[in-house]
Amino acid sequence: MKGTRSTPSLTAGQRIAAAIAISLVLGGCRSSGVPHSADESKPASAPDNSNARTRDSATPPGEKPEPAPLPGATGSPATPSPSPTAAPALREVFPGVRVDVARKLVEFDGMVPIDVHNPKSPRVYLEVIACTFDSKEHESLVVTRVKPSHVHAALLLIGLEPGAPGSWRIDEPSRVVSVPPQGSAVRVSLVFNPTLPDAKEIDPAELVFNARTKARASSLAGAGFVFGGSRIVEWQGQSFYDADGTGTLIGLATFGSETIAWREVFSPEATVAEPVWIADNERVPAAGTMVTVRLRPGDRATRTNEP
Repeated sequence: MKGTRSTPSLTAGQRIAAAIAISLVLGGCRSSGVPHSADESKPASAPDNSNARTRDSATPPGEKPEPAPLPGATGSPATPSPSPTAAPALREVFPGVRVDVARKLVEFDGMVPIDVHNPKSPRVYLEVIACTFDSKEHESLVVTRVKPSHVHAALLLIGLEPGAPGSWRIDEPSRVVSVPPQGSAVRVSLVFNPTLPDAKEIDPAELVFNARTKARASSLAGAGFVFGGSRIVEWQGQSFYDADGTGTLIGLATFGSETIAWREVFSPEATVAEPVWIADNERVPAAGTMVTVRLRPGDRATRTNEP
């Protein structure tokens, strides 16, 4: 499979036009995915972390079945009800994705898929912050049914510019060099139990810490996220938005398909880099807890490929 990506500089009008094009061509018409045999009888409120599967972008894309509604959701899977905490100015511009252009805010709902309170398996290693159903639920803080391509389009609507996810390159003589992600800075926050009057936003990097050093991800120099923008991949003469198939909506490890990428580049392969990032047992709520994810412009951008 051959993947291509670009980093154009867009005017405000071009961003809106691009958002509409993405929603119609990529999100509304075709979504990449991988053939699988999902257990449709498994309750969404009780994810089976032991049998979770992962994908990579080298697998041929296919169509995903519509996932079951999130627990507590009152709308249909295609048209979920807005969060009760959402301000009146928020509008659902794509299924499940709400935008307030004036306040530069993108919002969508999900739930906690991992169980960090199980005494038999208290240490949960993380590779993504947010993913889609039937992808990386066993290593993610949030699972959602929104399409990453729709979130991409919504970020364009609030003025953010996509770049590219992180990657690696080979320098002479055969030296592997990490390439940091590019794109507008994105501030990510989570609101657990958003219907509660005292619900507060929290930086997801505060919920992730190093199993060896105990340092939180938020304490790293340069910690944060950028609008990597995933990539367009070609398969059998057709183009697909890669993150719609891989499920990597908000990354932590570097898969190369993330819509929103963590600034630090590290491999998800245990043979390359020992897994160290785990979920905070004391601060991550129970599996099945509803979550609202909020995205805003960050305070700085990364626009270079140089390490």
